[in-house]
Amino acid sequence: MISGLALVAALAACSDKARPPSQSARLDAESYPADDIAVYMPPDARPVRPPDADCGGVSVPLTRRNANVILVIDRSGSMGDPTTDGMPKWEALRAALQAVLPRLGDDLSIGLTFFPAVLPPRDAGPYAPEDVCSVPRFLALEPRPAQVPLILDRFSTTLPGGPTPTALSLRLVREWYQAHPDLQGDRYVILATDGGPNCNITADNTTCRCTGGAGLCASMNTFARINCLDAGPAIAEVQMLAAMNVRTYVIGLNGTQDFADVLNSMADAGGRPRLGNTRFYNAASATELLNELGAVTQALSDCTLRLESAPVDPNLVDVRLDGHSLYRDVRRMNGWDWSDDTHREIVFHGPTCDDIRMASGGSRLVAAFGCPAPTPP
Repeated sequence: MISGLALVAALAACSDKARPPSQSARLDAESYPADDIAVYMPPDARPVRPPDADCGGVSVPLTRRNANVILVIDRSGSMGDPTTDGMPKWEALRAALQAVLPRLGDDLSIGLTFFPAVLPPRDAGPYAPEDVCSVPRFLALEPRPAQVPLILDRFSTTLPGGPTPTALSLRLVREWYQAHPDLQGDRYVILATDGGPNCNITADNTTCRCTGGAGLCASMNTFARINCLDAGPAIAEVQMLAAMNVRTYVIGLNGTQDFADVLNSMADAGGRPRLGNTRFYNAASATELLNELGAVTQALSDCTLRLESAPVDPNLVDVRLDGHSLYRDVRRMNGWDWSDDTHREIVFHGPTCDDIRMASGGSRLVAAFGCPAPTPP
């Protein structure tokens, strides 16, 4: 188990005379081979790198991170449409969850909610827009350990249908976290959606930004307003969650392309954006969805390392397991990389994450500040 590991953060930089000129170069994606999985070496096959004489520091424990996460899943009608590689989005999301959730172990508490609500049959008369845009009154599953089978079962018995009342669903989650202030560990939301938030039923449908094509909003029927973009309240809910120290990961499936600006703002507000121009986790294909959901959930597991303070130069950090240097992989396939641009968390990816999980209690994980990480051969 990882709880016995210790992190040594070397606070003094390696001396310039001890560092070859080539080691001071900035690490980036261009310095990597086409496929670093093909050249992967387990830690015990790599040469031991002795501690640098000029890198001293203090030891702080690296313990398994407790976390609570609520999956906020868009079940709108468009989730029955295909991904860019032809798989129905609903099925692709379920398959991705089935693949990645069991890797998280039973110590992570996971909850679930779908939006919009599943409406019961009516005895007479049509539903009102408020009914169609409603969300459940309670979470489908409150966060609990060892709950992955129940989550997958709920997913299998739920079908896509309805609009995308994202803000109301996020409010439900925020109110649940407010009602449980004594939760142990970090708190997160993973939002998976395939469109811009809508159900802005107070908007002027003749002038609003339409989430389903201008024709749907231009209609004079009473349901036209459910297609009006509801960006402000959705972003505000994410901001209020962040103010409670609840961080939100935003995953955008195929269909969010025209609303990248909104999802970027939500990702920024959630405090867990991706680096680059697209800050939400963009997953238009089933393959991308599997990879992006894996990257998000891995950041919640014991493959994440916290630092008390950011290094002076985040490109000069060498992470070693029992003296063996681990690769830094900015593509997040195999090795480690920073979780975000605050440079306060290191996340291990791929086989390297497995190495960290399986390390014995006597293993030591060290990070030397001022010392460059090796690049794959």
